[in-house]
Amino acid sequence: MTKRQWLIRASAVLFLLLLVINLYVFFTREWESSFSPTSYATLYYPLDIPTVREWKLVDRNRLQLDLACTNEIKEWKILTDGGNEQVGVGMKPSFRIDTTFSELHTYRLIPVNQQTQPIEISIRFYGKEFYASLGMQHVDVYVVRANVPCGKFEQYPVSEWVDDYRYVGEQALTEVDRILHEEVRIRDGEPTFARMEKLLPYLRRKLKGSGGVPKDDERWMNPWLLYNELVSGTGKGWCTQNAQTWVFWANRAGIPTRFVFGARTQDNSIVYTGHSWAESFIREQNRWAFVDLSQGEIYVTDKEGRVLNTADIFHLNQHNAFDSTFVRIYVDWQWEKHAGIPGKDTVVTVPFALCNELYRSEYTAQSILKYRRPPNVEDVREIYAGFFMDKTFLLGNLERYLFKPQLAYSLYPTEGGHTYFIRRFLFFALLTSFVSWMTLLAVGKIAKMRGGPR
Repeated sequence: MTKRQWLIRASAVLFLLLLVINLYVFFTREWESSFSPTSYATLYYPLDIPTVREWKLVDRNRLQLDLACTNEIKEWKILTDGGNEQVGVGMKPSFRIDTTFSELHTYRLIPVNQQTQPIEISIRFYGKEFYASLGMQHVDVYVVRANVPCGKFEQYPVSEWVDDYRYVGEQALTEVDRILHEEVRIRDGEPTFARMEKLLPYLRRKLKGSGGVPKDDERWMNPWLLYNELVSGTGKGWCTQNAQTWVFWANRAGIPTRFVFGARTQDNSIVYTGHSWAESFIREQNRWAFVDLSQGEIYVTDKEGRVLNTADIFHLNQHNAFDSTFVRIYVDWQWEKHAGIPGKDTVVTVPFALCNELYRSEYTAQSILKYRRPPNVEDVREIYAGFFMDKTFLLGNLERYLFKPQLAYSLYPTEGGHTYFIRRFLFFALLTSFVSWMTLLAVGKIAKMRGGPR
């Protein structure tokens, strides 16, 4: 056996060994380790909102901002305490600041010719001379506040979470759009709340009587087919199927929406918590709003009218602090006889405490909140037949397994970061071994054709 032949056989054995290891890791994986831990900021401060990455002092009286945003802003009008106009340029605008000791000054940065949220900053200055007078060596201090996120953290635009549903098919999407305009009566330019308050009652009426244990086929069924199964009575659904339905229809109605679920299991069988819902982005507030189609709950607000997201409700539940929170709810068969909830077949606002029993039991300290990026297909577990039945299901799951994990938010630490390092290492090792094997085979074949040593 020549050296080349030995290398070819060794590389083949290595490839097969790595293939077996990759398959073993895939089929024996713990579901809870398939989520990558992230922060509140990453989940709820989208890149569509201007973000101050860094504050820089050009000199003592001049500040520069390092900004990030999906919109590239070329020019800012900057007002100091409502007047004294300045001009800032680009995504690193600089402007003069008032360094009068201890005085509070506000600076409003207004994008020129852009539909982007203005930035409001307040600054209070404490000079080093002040500290020196008290016998302390200290640098100048600028106490800053801003109405936009500040810091360096991973961010996604809202569009990152929105599934385009091309895999549903053009004909089906055309029919969905027709229903939205003709039956739901969604109108162009309509406020987000108005769209949600039309759509959710429509879906609730259509899905009445559809609750029950879903069939295996529903795991890889596209949302249009799933919806028709539920409406026709040939299929049943849990909260997961309801959430998938809302995400699909809301996105087609022009409401950016993502799938969220809260669960914690051990060995895929011991269940601590388990529920699915959605979040819709309210552009008028630049905030994500909790939505639960399975409960008829359209959105939750605080006493100021700001919508609350899943993590907000999760944290409130840890302290039973639901006072001054309200929910916009569709009163149907589930709620029409509930004490304290008025009306029938109508949308009303009631204290959230009247109808949040499910979340008090499910949003416990053990919960892991999990946020799914498109495509909005189920996670493959136990039954792998879907791999051979639906291309989107196959590619979506493989992409999620290696490169695009669902993001997780929890009080307890999760293993997702470590897990994905191992998965990616093994996968790229497999690819490298395959390329090496093929290269050695090709070199050997060329050498043989030229009559060289084998």
